[in-house]
Amino acid sequence: MPADPGAPLTPDRRVRVFISSTLQELATERKAARDAVTRLRLTPVMFELGARPHPPRELYRAYLAQSDVFVGIYWRRYGWVAPGEPVSGLEDEYLLSGDRPKLIYVKAADDREPRLEALLHRVQADDRAAYKPFDRAEELADLVADDLAVLLTERFAAPAGLSAGPSPGLRAGHLPVPPTGLVGRDAEVAVVIDLLARPDVRMVTVAGPGGIGKTRLALEVATRQSAAGRYDGVWFVDLAPVVDPGQVPGAIAAALGVRPEGSGPVLDLLVDRLRDRPVLLVLDNFEQVLPAASDVATLLTACPAVRILVTSRTALRVRAEHELPLAPLSVRPAVDLLVERARDVRPGFDPDPAALAAFGELARRLDGIPLALELAAARLRLLPPAQLLRRLGDRLDRPLDLAAGTVDLPDRQRTLRATIEWSYDLLSPSERALLDRLSVFTGAFSLAAAEVVAAAPGEDLLDTLSSLVAQSMVGPAGEDEDGEPRFGMLGTVRAYARERLEAGPERAPTLARLTTWLRNFAATAGPHLAGPDNRLWARRVDAELDDLRSMMRWAIRTDDAETVVRLAAPLFPYWWSSGLLAPMRQLADEAAALPSAAGLPPDAAALLLWARGMLRIAVGDVAAARPYLAQLRDATGELGDQRLRAHALTGLGLAEAAPGAKADLDQLDEAVATFRELGDDWGLAFALSARGQLALLAGDVSTAARLHTDALAAAERINSSHLQAQVLDLLGADAAAGGDLAGAWERFADAARVHGEWMDQEGSAYCLDGFAGLALAGGDAELAAELQGAARHAREVVGVAVWPGMRPLADALAAAVDATLGPAAAAEARARGGRRRIPEALEWAREATQPKPPPAGPPDTRAGSPAGAAQAGSRSGSGAGTEPPAEPGAPSGTRPQPAADGAS
Repeated sequence: MPADPGAPLTPDRRVRVFISSTLQELATERKAARDAVTRLRLTPVMFELGARPHPPRELYRAYLAQSDVFVGIYWRRYGWVAPGEPVSGLEDEYLLSGDRPKLIYVKAADDREPRLEALLHRVQADDRAAYKPFDRAEELADLVADDLAVLLTERFAAPAGLSAGPSPGLRAGHLPVPPTGLVGRDAEVAVVIDLLARPDVRMVTVAGPGGIGKTRLALEVATRQSAAGRYDGVWFVDLAPVVDPGQVPGAIAAALGVRPEGSGPVLDLLVDRLRDRPVLLVLDNFEQVLPAASDVATLLTACPAVRILVTSRTALRVRAEHELPLAPLSVRPAVDLLVERARDVRPGFDPDPAALAAFGELARRLDGIPLALELAAARLRLLPPAQLLRRLGDRLDRPLDLAAGTVDLPDRQRTLRATIEWSYDLLSPSERALLDRLSVFTGAFSLAAAEVVAAAPGEDLLDTLSSLVAQSMVGPAGEDEDGEPRFGMLGTVRAYARERLEAGPERAPTLARLTTWLRNFAATAGPHLAGPDNRLWARRVDAELDDLRSMMRWAIRTDDAETVVRLAAPLFPYWWSSGLLAPMRQLADEAAALPSAAGLPPDAAALLLWARGMLRIAVGDVAAARPYLAQLRDATGELGDQRLRAHALTGLGLAEAAPGAKADLDQLDEAVATFRELGDDWGLAFALSARGQLALLAGDVSTAARLHTDALAAAERINSSHLQAQVLDLLGADAAAGGDLAGAWERFADAARVHGEWMDQEGSAYCLDGFAGLALAGGDAELAAELQGAARHAREVVGVAVWPGMRPLADALAAAVDATLGPAAAAEARARGGRRRIPEALEWAREATQPKPPPAGPPDTRAGSPAGAAQAGSRSGSGAGTEPPAEPGAPSGTRPQPAADGAS
């Protein structure tokens, strides 16, 4: 609920966010939340920020009355209860928050006070509140920022000049922050910006050799364009870790937060999401994936509002391309760069004429290549300019290392390589050895990973690594989820160091240590991905994803089926929630075809069967899944692995689904019992949703609702919002089949908020089908057809079909709509609905089907009637919980008019 219109507002009318609790135990966390609110250009409202001429209760009541959103942060203490008051101020604030959206964050604790524990139980039951756990203040800041950004897009009109968030269904744009300023490229930045502003220019490629500064220039352009607000979003896509051109659409989707699904091309999903969006995509390091230029051309053709800025060593040669060859720096800006970097390492440095002359000659000798200048400047910490020139000049005059096959390099590349060689040779033996071993990482790496993979026995890794950073051979790359720094290497430096690694004896043992590190990481992450801290661990997997994928491909090439299994199988919830099941199914099949697969240990062989079966279940290929799961069921008896057997039985119950079949129910009942005994809530929610679906299909609505209610509780215990949304779809179907249309709408509306946030096309399609059933039950067959069209479009984009078990119900709903409208009118209405996209279609469905006062003669809502066909909105309950929960607040309004063609 927005603030009372009679209450005073800030001059810029920003959304006001009340942050609960003044308890000192949460001072750090409340500051983190305040900073997150401020970064979004919203107004934090906190008890301690204002003057206090009134009693405390009057003050925080006045603050609450003027606030739009309530943020509650809780840990151990319940707070002091004043004399004569029934509750503490902490609980009173919550009670006074009324119908405002509530974002509730609870820090993990083993010794929480009983009254606070009781309050939190009530909060969890409040359907207006989003409830999330956290461990660290930094994690809380990310949660608050993410949740407020989504909430703004759903409930509030943005103030003038303030974007309420990214394009629907797109993650907020993220641009890396360079550690140093850009020197000497103002003219080129202006040229690129002017080109992008021209209506006839759709794509600009900044081309040039390695080290010339293409990435840094593109980042400067992107940053300025983002600040200028010319686009709906600006996204940076680093293609350096991508070696397969076919993975480029997936890399773009990952940067935008677009979730790949089903068996359809990811490019189709990108086109659907970006078709009408004025966005700028920065595609960095394109030279190694040039065959993907055709995908870029397709994206430009299908999405007229999109602009693309590419960096590449060579042009892409597509029709829309405008190429800007990037020249080296001239002497003056090259000298300026050297002076700036000298001051970075020697504060107060003031070059005299001799130093400037040395810098000028150095700039000429290094051909004005920015990376070469940066590497040379790193030595100014120890060497004065004249000595630096003399020492580097000697190296530039020597022949290159011909053993590396560099004799035919262009002059400027020979200069860069000579500079890298010189910088490398100046390293100590331990520094060179560490740099070589670190090159085995595909992407950024953590200190923990570096210690296991690259540190020599007895080596003080941090000291050696710090020296490499000081010499610009390694650079900072942000922080991990625990606040520990991550590091990376420029592509040219990594390529040189990897050449050295490949030529020496350290390659095999270093790769072996990396394999062990990643296998241990996957084994540790797996249980957490199915537990209450799944979101935190999903971000940890995100950070290691480049190396995980690279290692799995390497294992395929080197006939190491076990490594593929040990990396892929534990991370199944992550692949599912990230929409990566289709490529993982292909990888599992490739591993099974390796000669080494015949010699897998029994537990790894069983995991491979499970992966091949469940990955087929997940993409709807249930017939092909059956033999793998049946074989797994038999194998787990010998292994004694009860959890894996329960997963096999759940999969078989889905693959062999036949309404009322005794064997299917027995299998699922055993799986449910096993998961309960093991305390595995992810598996329990999965099995219960499947078991309840069979009950629903058999007409046993009360049993289905009971089972799905239990499934929802299990999903909530592990904070699995994605799984919660799918169970809510099933509960909506249960309610519709039982005649409770208002209850069905509430369930579908709750599910729609999560589906809309995460843009899972397949899940959204089932939810839209559920709303279509409600529309038909309410007498609006035209709306039902339009919603069916939106659902069909969502499935077509990702290449999925209605699950076989749900097909009869979906067909019944379609037949009822056709009978009411006539086939031609129904087809026309479905075509209109198909022009709507997620999440706009979900919001429209939610508003347009909101229950109204019942007519004089209530509609037929029996399970076998057209209204009962709303249960076509259910599905198997597949999914994993690594996403944040749905946002609070119930929708309102009446059915909007259909949008024009292409609206979203």
